[in-house]
Amino acid sequence: MLYVSKPYLPQKVSDAFGGFYKAVLNKYYVDELYAKLFVKPLVDGSTSILWQGVDRKVIDDTVNNAADGARDISDNVRHMQSGNLRSYAGWIAAGSAVVIAYMIWMGVR
Repeated sequence: MLYVSKPYLPQKVSDAFGGFYKAVLNKYYVDELYAKLFVKPLVDGSTSILWQGVDRKVIDDTVNNAADGARDISDNVRHMQSGNLRSYAGWIAAGSAVVIAYMIWMGVR
């Protein structure tokens, strides 16, 4: 009703109250204070600690090192697949010897 019947009156009221009207209009600047005291430090901390520290340094390095380790192991193991039947027979004999030695060792205990 105020804005329709007397459109000049709201401006007159805001001018009369000055800074108090502006403080009330901006909700006593509580949101700005809250953002400065709590939100910004939390966002900055989570960016530097959680994202840079934990995610990039711990998790990404763990995944990358696991991939590098798997690649190194597979590079070494693939040399066992030479296509030479004597080589395969040698690996079977070596594996059998290890299994027999383990069984004997467990039987002695």
